[in-house]
Amino acid sequence: MQDYHDRMDEQSANNPFLIDSLNHPLAGPIRKLLTREGRRELNQIIIDDEENILQALEAGVEIDSVYYAGDETISDELRKKLTAGATIHEVAKRTTKKLFENDKISRIFAIATTPKPLGLDVFKTIKKDIVVLEDLSISGNIGNITRTSLALGIGGILLLNMDPVDLYDRRLIRASRGYLFSLPMITASIKDFLDYCNKNNETLLVMDMDADKTIDDISTMENRLLIAFGSEKEGCSPAIEGAAALKARIPITARVESLNVSASAGITLYSRSKFNLK
Repeated sequence: MQDYHDRMDEQSANNPFLIDSLNHPLAGPIRKLLTREGRRELNQIIIDDEENILQALEAGVEIDSVYYAGDETISDELRKKLTAGATIHEVAKRTTKKLFENDKISRIFAIATTPKPLGLDVFKTIKKDIVVLEDLSISGNIGNITRTSLALGIGGILLLNMDPVDLYDRRLIRASRGYLFSLPMITASIKDFLDYCNKNNETLLVMDMDADKTIDDISTMENRLLIAFGSEKEGCSPAIEGAAALKARIPITARVESLNVSASAGITLYSRSKFNLK
């Protein structure tokens, strides 16, 4: 056993880019970035999987370092596209498990500088519809809606009542397949959002199962809409409902009570695709 540790110590000394224990200087920051507080303190995020790292790079995200473990390798494409000065590190298999502990283990991941937050005023420069998500907490739903929004030409996404640091939670990045870096993603309080709408005469549409209008009625509207979705169970809050200039529903059979919010968003955004994809 001692001979094994001696070999590992020698290997580590000969390869300063190998992370072979939790005592390595780079291990602490990685573990810290698995927490909300750590991401806020370090102003950095973890991006899992090469596909998502490439999406982030394409969107202009600054990658500080890349890590691979086990039999994984970094592709030539990723190496060529990496931010200038980014370093590449190998992580020993046994150390990878210890690094992520109870979190999902990643065999290839990157540490990136957190993208600069955007304010509500960025909407003034966007001509396409905006998706507004109120109190959505499931990463899978937000990720699916993000991918659908990008595919159907939506101009941006606003998440109400979300802590800005949670926008780049690694679970949400994975759920969106990295596409959240390719859309303006904004967080705001309900109050700030409604103040913005009032000052800028925005047209807020709320999806409501009891609405008189259907998505067919909004499909041909030629003005930009801010389309709000709430949770499947509760819908949007009274504040958002009360501020809406328009309400619409998706006609469904009475045998089904409601649709999952990501399904509802997909159908609604497709109905607006003639406006957003033109």
